[in-house]
Amino acid sequence: MDNGVFELLEKLYLEVQEIKVDMATKEDLKDFATKEDLKDFATKEDLKDFATKEDLKDFATKEDLRDFATKEDLKDFATKEDLKDFATKGDIELLADELHVEIQTVLDEVVDLRKDLNTMEILTTKNAFDIAKLKSIR
Repeated sequence: MDNGVFELLEKLYLEVQEIKVDMATKEDLKDFATKEDLKDFATKEDLKDFATKEDLKDFATKEDLRDFATKEDLKDFATKEDLKDFATKGDIELLADELHVEIQTVLDEVVDLRKDLNTMEILTTKNAFDIAKLKSIR
């Protein structure tokens, strides 16, 4: 029996030696991070509110934005500052009203002139008739 125990101890020793060869030493582990080194890293709990790929699937990609205008494309467009001196819709409506009043005034004057011309034509015709009458009497 002593021989059997000795053989078992010898096998156990050989296995321990084999394991010892594959095991890392303190020297091998000195560059590994410690719990202290890892304390400032994010945990699963810290990351639970971050977006996942599933959350981001409906967001626009660079490919989706390829045909949109860039700042460079917009640099030659007019700005609010550029447009401040242009007439507004209200300004144009006011001008249109003023022009309408002025046009109506001119139209009224033309109508009056026509009446005056017609009156002059009638008077000229009557005067020509009177002249002809006077000539015939003489």
